[in-house]
Amino acid sequence: MEPTITELEVEIIPEISENPSIVQNASHSYYYPFVSHSIPYFLDAAKRMVTDLDISTCAAIVGIIFVPALYFLHLVALFYGKYRGHHPRQYDSSHPGVSIIKPIIGIDDNLYTNLETFFTTDYHKFELLFCFNTQDDPAVKLVESLIKKYPDVDTKMFFGGERVGLNPKINNMMPAYRIAKYPLIMISDSAIYMRSDAISDMVHTMMSNEKMALVTQTPFCKDRKGFAAAFEQIYFGTSHARIYLAGNCLQFNCPTGMSSMMKKDALEECGGFAGFSGYLAEDFFFGKKLAARGYKSGISTHPALQNSASVTMRSFTNRICRWVKLRMAMMPQIILVEPLQDCFPSGLIISFSLNYLFNVDILTTMIIHTAFWITSDYMVMYRMQNRKMTLSPIRFLLLWLLRELSAPLVFIKAALEPSVRWRDNVFHLGLGVAE
Repeated sequence: MEPTITELEVEIIPEISENPSIVQNASHSYYYPFVSHSIPYFLDAAKRMVTDLDISTCAAIVGIIFVPALYFLHLVALFYGKYRGHHPRQYDSSHPGVSIIKPIIGIDDNLYTNLETFFTTDYHKFELLFCFNTQDDPAVKLVESLIKKYPDVDTKMFFGGERVGLNPKINNMMPAYRIAKYPLIMISDSAIYMRSDAISDMVHTMMSNEKMALVTQTPFCKDRKGFAAAFEQIYFGTSHARIYLAGNCLQFNCPTGMSSMMKKDALEECGGFAGFSGYLAEDFFFGKKLAARGYKSGISTHPALQNSASVTMRSFTNRICRWVKLRMAMMPQIILVEPLQDCFPSGLIISFSLNYLFNVDILTTMIIHTAFWITSDYMVMYRMQNRKMTLSPIRFLLLWLLRELSAPLVFIKAALEPSVRWRDNVFHLGLGVAE
């Protein structure tokens, strides 16, 4: 039986007698005690909920926070890629010269084409500095033929390097760095195919801010034939591009050294190239040490077009494993995150979390999650390509599925084999050991 008005009035009389001010509006006076009692009630309820939390509930809450954060990175990469990507540039004659250092070991079918793009760049003031470990490297004759073809290009070759630390790439480039005559230093791997206006674009980015000291190109791949080449392009156009674009937009330190440009004066403040010879992942520490001195880093609007003709599934897997090992050595905390950040592990996390907390159907969540992931990955790769995709939708889907399904296996392989084989050297890494 519902209480009568008289009973309600009886219940609120003590409150009215203790606090006469609430009688100011007699028609609503009995709501005020309810509000005053509700606030502590909800606080008590919140305390009880926190007290009653078990491990499963906490894990589900963490999952609901973690996976939407990954969705956020997708959106950041999409919008930043559209804002930042592929702006045509013409060189500005007032911009400084660039010393382009190219470490080279060995030869493949695309090397001549890749190197020639640097001889034909439309930038007004640059020098090409080629670094070889030995004079009998098969690529030496190829470079010599390009020098004869383009005699007006300022070019020098160096052999043997200079041992200043454990990093073989730094050792190889040291002689070129010492004699570089321009204020901007560019490091470009031999497999990079350069657009004619790409150097102008990197310099434009560098000169856009007085404190800018490091500019990199987002790693991507030129269109090539073959299954392994297409698989590599999928990786760099989706998973890697997403993290690289979002990381640079959010100002995380994540530079890749395959195509990077730095101010020599800023490098000298950090000890020059020799100051980074004790690190295997010198590109990461370029960004870290420059940032510690107040310098900024940014990305060029053109991607770094990798164009190696000798890529195989084995060489690609070994390369990605090496990167994972270096990340684990430098930042051991990522062991808890990296294997969970791909599509299917994160899909399982959000599906079971929503099911546990809100009884949402697991299969429905997994389908929506996967559809969002593959759609956004396709759009990111489209931004990187900046034109009609050369891969058919079916081939993209199959390669994408293989990439996502193999990612946990690559991580496990990297975790179980902490040694890094780099050229003729083997390095044994420990957790938290960055040198």
